[in-house]
Order: sequence, then structure tokens, then C-alpha cells
Amino acid sequence: MNTEAVKMNVELGAPVEALLAKSPLKFSSDCLDAVNMCWYEIRRGGKDQALMNVTVVQPESMFEIEKVVGLAVVVDSEVTTNVEEFVVTLRGLPDNSSHEDNKKLIYKLITDLKASGWRKYYFPSDPRISGSELDKFDWKSSVFGETPLSHPRFDPDHEMSLPDWLAGDGFYDWYMYSGQYVTHVKVQRRNSADDPSRTGVYLIKIEFKSLDNFWRTDFEEGVRPRWKELFPAHLQQLLKRRSETEIRAEAAGVKIDASYKAPEMEQIN
Repeated sequence: MNTEAVKMNVELGAPVEALLAKSPLKFSSDCLDAVNMCWYEIRRGGKDQALMNVTVVQPESMFEIEKVVGLAVVVDSEVTTNVEEFVVTLRGLPDNSSHEDNKKLIYKLITDLKASGWRKYYFPSDPRISGSELDKFDWKSSVFGETPLSHPRFDPDHEMSLPDWLAGDGFYDWYMYSGQYVTHVKVQRRNSADDPSRTGVYLIKIEFKSLDNFWRTDFEEGVRPRWKELFPAHLQQLLKRRSETEIRAEAAGVKIDASYKAPEMEQIN
């Protein structure tokens, strides 16, 4: 039995047809012509099936993800036929491994992303509060009246303690960006029945999406064809919300991460 991982390269922004043609494994396809959408997928991990090592390539960075069991690419041909949205599913640790070991595995993944050039991302309406400030306020219900997408609890530059790791609802979301792409590390935890405080089962996925795709879907479907025209005013509204929240945070003694540099398309000149 050959268990050597199959090496896959996914080039962000490249034509999806090139990915399908060059892939050493065959993608399944499911297309809905009525909406010009296609879903391409590879699933591994069955008996005698080697896993994948997927290298994500773009001009700004290259990042290898090992022990991949699933690779899914979504293409909306009304917008683009390039690879601008895909998800990898990882084989994690065996079921009912310790929470501590799973935490180490996930933070190793985040550290590797950072080493490859991916950096912390704050959604424009979210306050720029780093994880090191969490002990200064009660974040369990809200962050100064907001429920941020890029929550300070999931600061890729700050590792949670195990008690904080277990304090949430079992869903974890880290956002990072590199160049014109954003990545979302998504983790779901299910505590074991026998020893819920010590062990559990974890599902780990990483979503990559172009900032164009990321922002286009932030608009109602009826105005999406005009999203680039509408984006500057929308961005200003989001940044205004951030500013209002940060004023409340600073009044409570919380430091704002003013060193943060947003992706180019989110910068106001």
C-alpha cells in the first residue's frame, strides 16, 4: 500500500481549468448551469487512500498544508473562472485526543501561516484589540457592544490559555490576509462524552478567498453587480463603527492596535 502523500499545488487567481488539468487527482464536479456555479471537490482518507499535501501559491507567499483529506473549489463563472475561493479540510488528531494537544496542533498551523507571510486581519468594523488585552474587559457577552468577526480572542499573535480555549462555545475563527486574499481558519470542537474537560474531537478547515469575493458577498444580491462602486461608502460606514467602538474601549483602559496595516483595498488615503 502506497501511503505517501499526494502533492497538490493550488495557485490563487489562476484559471480553474489549469488546476483541474494539472491535478494528479481527479476532481468531482457539480455544476448548476442556471446560476453559473460549479463545485469541484477531492475527498481522501478512505482505506488505502493517501492523503494530500496542498501547497497554496500566490505572488506574495507559498504555504504547504499537510495531511489534507478534502479540497473543494467554488467557481461563480458570472464573476470569474479563476481559483478565488476554496476550502481544505485537514485530518486532525485521533478522536478524543486531549484539548491541549489539539490546541498545539492548531496554533502550529497558525504559526506556519504567519511564517509564510499571512498576517492578522481585522474586519473594518471591528475594534483593533489584540488578544493581549482580553484580561482588561469581560469579552464573553460582547466586545464593547459589538460581536466582531475578527474577535480579539482569535488573535493569531496571541495564544489562548487552555481555560480560555475551553471557555467558548466550541467554534474557533481566525482571520488572516496576504496580498489580495484572506484566509479563515475554522475549527469546531466537540467534547468527548467520557472526559469532556480533557479530550474531544476537532474538525479543522482552512478557507481561502480573494478579497474581491470576500467583499462582493457582503452586499445584497440585487446590488452585487455594482459592489465596487458602492464599496468606498460601505467601507467608510464600517470604519465609523470601528472608531465608535474603539472610543469606548479606550475609555475602559483597553489599548488599540494602531500599528495594524489593512489590506491595500481597505486603506483610506
